[in-house]
Amino acid sequence: MTMLKKIAFASAFIALIATAAILMGAARTSTSAAAAVKVGDTAPDFTLTDLDGNKHTLSDYTNDGKIVVLEWFSPSCPFVRKHYRSDTGTMNKIEADHANDNIVWLRINSAHGQHPTADLTLNRDTAKDWDINSPILMDTTGKVGKQYGAKRTPDMYIITADQTLAYHGAIDDRSDAAAPGDVNYVSNALAELLAGKAVSNPQTKPYGCGVKYD
Repeated sequence: MTMLKKIAFASAFIALIATAAILMGAARTSTSAAAAVKVGDTAPDFTLTDLDGNKHTLSDYTNDGKIVVLEWFSPSCPFVRKHYRSDTGTMNKIEADHANDNIVWLRINSAHGQHPTADLTLNRDTAKDWDINSPILMDTTGKVGKQYGAKRTPDMYIITADQTLAYHGAIDDRSDAAAPGDVNYVSNALAELLAGKAVSNPQTKPYGCGVKYD
């Protein structure tokens, strides 16, 4: 093989490898983007286990006609803590306000299994200290969190009885860890859904700590 042919062959081989790498990267990006559910989509079904070992399946609740609120949760995140302090109690208050409605509130902890915030004892103690009486579900593989595209704690999702994602975003309009905001997006969305209306502000930017995926 002449030197020119060798150079041409090497150049073609390098170009082929580069093209393959680009295509593989595009495929990974496309797959990752497709995994995150969007408002208006059917919410991915899942089954997760709570702190007492009981299994919870999303479709069991929606088939019973329930609206499901998903709260991505971390016991150590200051942005989560601000909504459970004795002077705020945001999450528990909204849940209590809808105790007689067909609404289920599920907290999901997607921290990987070796992260301190995935410790069951810590989560049980936190539930007791924060007066949380509804399930905290453990997603230690991160599969459900990644399906939903959850990136923050808290990151809020509201799913209707036909399993459509009706709201995704922040709990409210104040993104620091000091105090709750003046506008609670989740409370407003639930009121609209219960009144038979579409959610007027279905997408906001979630704020908080990063979900501790592996």
